[in-house]
Amino acid sequence: MKTIDQSTIRRQNIRKILALLSQGNAMTRQELSEAAGLSLMTVTNLVDQLKEHEALTFAPLKREGQGSRRLTGRKADVIALNGAGHAWLVVDISGRQFRFSLLAFDLSPLGEGAGWRNDPQKNYVENLESFLVNVRQQTQTLLHGRKLLGVSVVTPGPYEVDDDRVSNQRLPELNSVKLKSLLVQYLGPYDYYVDEDVKFAVRAYASLAGQAQCELLYYLYIGEGVGGAAVHQGNMLRGLNATAGDPGQLWDAQGRRYESLLSLSAFARSLSFPCGEEGDQETLLRQLNAHAAACPEAYKTALTQAAQPTAQMLYNVLWMLDPSHVIIDCLYAHPFEEVYLRQLLDSLSHLTSGSRNLPVFSFAPQEMSSVLRGAIQVLQREWVERIIP
Repeated sequence: MKTIDQSTIRRQNIRKILALLSQGNAMTRQELSEAAGLSLMTVTNLVDQLKEHEALTFAPLKREGQGSRRLTGRKADVIALNGAGHAWLVVDISGRQFRFSLLAFDLSPLGEGAGWRNDPQKNYVENLESFLVNVRQQTQTLLHGRKLLGVSVVTPGPYEVDDDRVSNQRLPELNSVKLKSLLVQYLGPYDYYVDEDVKFAVRAYASLAGQAQCELLYYLYIGEGVGGAAVHQGNMLRGLNATAGDPGQLWDAQGRRYESLLSLSAFARSLSFPCGEEGDQETLLRQLNAHAAACPEAYKTALTQAAQPTAQMLYNVLWMLDPSHVIIDCLYAHPFEEVYLRQLLDSLSHLTSGSRNLPVFSFAPQEMSSVLRGAIQVLQREWVERIIP
């Protein structure tokens, strides 16, 4: 059990302040105090420490009659995250088409490269190296003097720190790569945090996972692959092989992996869609969204059919983990999420014969991907660990 000391408490409280300000609204010290459940003196001390690291901006609060809220007493500032001094980088190699996102400290986007086009004349490692060279060149241009505080690297499977390797079935070519060594060689000597895509994604729901009524949170991703991750009382479940909660490799009654039945390409095939270039997820999603708009009834039929094996897969997860909350992040369900969820719950109720309480189901928001939000939270957390040892 970890020792709870003053540094631990201080780090937790600073993360609360960052989480509140990351929502994009400038706040006064008093408002931060009320929202975080901390004393005004504690908030003032934390704000002063963040100010030392050039993490915040301050602006005078407009008085009543100037289009702002009422305030009495001494002059106050409104506080926001400073997007001019620092930045975060997220490199996503969880699919065949690599991508990156560069965000300022206040989470405003500075640039991104989505859907990297691989050179068919190069092998996997050569394409990855070319991508990293491109990331370094673009990042150096886009930073505009900002300091890069850390890099999250999103992988398709568990990362073994001692071996510096990823273990996965989706991209077996990646398993032979000494990943951090390659990143340092092509990007530079930054602080790297490497993890599986679903384990980054589940961290995006830290606020929900920390609530008393949410003892165990389960996140299910269905896209280019199928994966899942679970958090118990705020702690990530990993297991012996770091694959705890991953349902995509489970087998159905006919001996088929659920990933082969439920992935984005499998759903496209059910609609007689050509899948195009392997791993071209963005193009395929655009095509599916257009088809959903043009032929909604056919799309709903395919969606309800896909929900049934999803329920069978989740049935095993519910028995083994018994989560209180489930977040569904199914990329092709977004046009008709309620149709999909209704069939999913009906199928689960049938499988359990109504003998079990089902968890609370909700869909992942789409404003920012769960993986990206979770990766940024990891970078923020690790930065706080560094400034408060």
